[in-house]
Amino acid sequence: MTLSLEQQTELIDYPFPIGPLGTPPKTIAWARKHRPLCPIRLPSGTPAWMLTRKQDIAMVLSDRRFSRNLTFHGAPRFVGEDFTAVPGGIFNLDPPDHTRVRQVIGPFYTRAGAERYRPLIERHAQSLLDAMAAGSNPVDLMQAYSNLLPLHSNCDILQVPVEFRARYLEYFHTQTNYEASAEEVAQATAQVIDFARRVIELRRDQPHHDDPIGALIQAEREGRISEQELVGTVCYLFVTGSEPLIPPLSTGLLTLLVHPQQLRQCIDDPALWPRAVEEVLRYHHNGVLGLPRVATEDVTVGDGLIRRGEAVCATMLGVTWDPKYYRHPEKFDIHRDTDGTATFGSGPHFCLGSSLTRVFLESAYRLLFERFPRLALALPASEIPWERNILFIRPVSLPVAW
Repeated sequence: MTLSLEQQTELIDYPFPIGPLGTPPKTIAWARKHRPLCPIRLPSGTPAWMLTRKQDIAMVLSDRRFSRNLTFHGAPRFVGEDFTAVPGGIFNLDPPDHTRVRQVIGPFYTRAGAERYRPLIERHAQSLLDAMAAGSNPVDLMQAYSNLLPLHSNCDILQVPVEFRARYLEYFHTQTNYEASAEEVAQATAQVIDFARRVIELRRDQPHHDDPIGALIQAEREGRISEQELVGTVCYLFVTGSEPLIPPLSTGLLTLLVHPQQLRQCIDDPALWPRAVEEVLRYHHNGVLGLPRVATEDVTVGDGLIRRGEAVCATMLGVTWDPKYYRHPEKFDIHRDTDGTATFGSGPHFCLGSSLTRVFLESAYRLLFERFPRLALALPASEIPWERNILFIRPVSLPVAW
């Protein structure tokens, strides 16, 4: 019989040391082999189970006995009251409420819906690349491109002035920072909720609703969703529509730069860029651990028992680096037969933005190397500093030259 989390005497502290150049922590592979139901301690001090095997993860993500509703008092948190504490957000709803709210914004994030945003993304990319070309050489690619393109694109998609959102950028970052105090995280979340309410008020009188926020406002007006669901889901769209895109953009570019032969193949044959995107998505999941779920009753998972009220984190890197399913997972190979779909999860909460992420990364990679085909790192890859104590790990800076 598995000991309960309260009875565990040896918990592994998270965050784990990451591998070279943003690759997965060795702890994940060790746990998959030795402790597939692994007791860990979140930065808040909360204990949780970490799952690392594909079959266990798939079961938990699709089983309704594991809830994503973490808005109750005492729910597991990474640090403090982060965005998983915001009531009504699609991120924190279980079916059927989750299904009802997702139906409102889902059409904007289908494959066809995402393609509709490609010209918008490319316009912002070209503008940033124009500024790069006219600026200093070398340059920090994080500051010139990777941090800005997700922000500008997301603001345009959601029809909110980037200058307005810029006032709140610090709060979005603090919400996902393990080094922040619980009080700082809670304050940041309150500011993000305030931001969402201000955005909604700015948008209420606009006649057009052909964007996700407009559709949510219209649905609330018609009584299909509540005001709490409106505010919470607007928070979700801003938190997940920008910050999580910075890591695969920056880490993906770094990975391509340290694999020059495969990068050159993509530059010479642009039809290969989608394959490069899929391999980046498989190779890196910059969320590393995954956000908690809570068991609503005792559930047997694999050879162990997760008890009612215990927290579970399913690391998708446990899936995409599992040698049972991916041959030599440590090898970056854009010519794999497999794709990056598993990184987006499964079940009802399969990532809403999976298609948009693919369109975004493909456009961002392709346009950067079309403009700067001889782009190269301006210092050894091993010297690049990393931001590790954050939900979405990424390089602190990425100096490049051309």
